[in-house]
Amino acid sequence: MEKIAIYSLKKDALYEEVSEIVRRNGFSLTEENPDIVIALGGDGTLLRAVHYYLNQLDNIKFIGINAGTLGYLMQFSKEDLDNILKNRLFDAEQYSLIECLVKKEGEEETLFAVNEFRFENPFHTMIADVYINNSHLEKFRGNGLVISSSLGSSAYNKSLGGAVVDSSLEVLELTEIAAIENNVYRSLGSSLVLSKDKEISLDVDFKYVIVGYDHESLPLVGVESILVKLSDKKLNIISNLNKNNIQILKGSFIK
Repeated sequence: MEKIAIYSLKKDALYEEVSEIVRRNGFSLTEENPDIVIALGGDGTLLRAVHYYLNQLDNIKFIGINAGTLGYLMQFSKEDLDNILKNRLFDAEQYSLIECLVKKEGEEETLFAVNEFRFENPFHTMIADVYINNSHLEKFRGNGLVISSSLGSSAYNKSLGGAVVDSSLEVLELTEIAAIENNVYRSLGSSLVLSKDKEISLDVDFKYVIVGYDHESLPLVGVESILVKLSDKKLNIISNLNKNNIQILKGSFIK
């Protein structure tokens, strides 16, 4: 019997209703080592669920149940859930996470993100040399840089004017935040979409830089270098066979 966890920011009436649907279809409810995780809420809830079960992603499939907020990743309503569980409709799309290798005073730490990494200096202009596979691209001056996955291209990256990339493609996208563009300083000035074998590194004074990744953030004091690339770690999201990527995109942003 498959084990299901329900991830929700609150245990309200919807939580209880979904719990009953799970039990009625012969599944056991557990928070530990589940086979399936049902996320209730908006996209942010699913991101939190992924990070909560980050070390178990190889063995988990996620179902996103939209609870009324924006749900680009949340492809189902609660009315769909009974049919999914009853008929074992567990076909999943697989997406690569992004990883950021942080080197600090002889130590290394790897951070993971579903949507993007955001490098920002909230106090001063951020000056960063940007390298793609060790080849220098530009000296960026501005508020910051965002590196997103194709899945995350429709999130903060889109708000910055970056391209929305078909989520079936394995790419990285580099987008600038409020770049300084004048006769003295100039950078690329547009988003750059890179193939999955590319790695992005930044040479910057990390003293005042903050990295945000999905819903998490931390200062980079004492960091010597960072490198961002697509990860071997995969996320499995049960897909809605009644909607293709274009329909989901239209429903989320155009309607």
